[in-house]
Amino acid sequence: MSEEESFYNYISNTSDPETDFFNPTIIDYEESESRISEHMPEFDQDRDDSTIDDTLRENVATQLYKDNHPDHDQALVGGREIAQNEAIWSVSTHKPQYGIDKLRDNNPLTYWQSNCSDPKKYHTVDISFFKATPIQQVSIFIDYFQDESYTPKAVSIRIGNTYRDLFEIMAFECGQIVGWINADLTTKNDGAPIPIFKLQVAISSTHLNGKDIHLRQLKVYSVLPAYLKRVEESSQGTREKKAIYTKGLR
Repeated sequence: MSEEESFYNYISNTSDPETDFFNPTIIDYEESESRISEHMPEFDQDRDDSTIDDTLRENVATQLYKDNHPDHDQALVGGREIAQNEAIWSVSTHKPQYGIDKLRDNNPLTYWQSNCSDPKKYHTVDISFFKATPIQQVSIFIDYFQDESYTPKAVSIRIGNTYRDLFEIMAFECGQIVGWINADLTTKNDGAPIPIFKLQVAISSTHLNGKDIHLRQLKVYSVLPAYLKRVEESSQGTREKKAIYTKGLR
């Protein structure tokens, strides 16, 4: 068994399923830090500690990214990720080589980094669809262990016909986690996807009062037409669901 597999299994096996409601691998950040330190002696003592630490964090993030990917749950409800040719994506600002493409590369080790001199301005991802598109979920992947003060905290999801009439449909706070945060928009529309022309994900603050942000992945899910028709014709659309649910390591 590799070092990262040993650590990942250790974390998973020490969680409490009675208190970790969203996912059995969720634990407190400070507690996970101590567990990393306690578990270090089991690894190769000849390696540099900082290298071990970085390698573990990256490999645990990659494992959590794959295991809890929203594609798994969306496949059960007819969800499909928005394709590249269905919308125009842009960000408010970005540092060179850390632009919008990093949000869509399916790599949890890369990230969009904003580059804004005004701490009062929101950091935004703007998505403009070519036609009204039914959207049922927006998912983001964050990594507090590696990003710390760059980690998003307050997030607002806004929709509209144009960017002038955007309004907030959902808001939430990100915990100090490594993992996915999923915003189910159908909970705001009696269980049905919402037809959207313009979608904006706005980040108004970060943990530890950081200025800029790292956002590692952003997924937007529509719905397959055949499944959408079944939802409209059945009572599934009115079932009670949680608006925000988290899957990852906290």
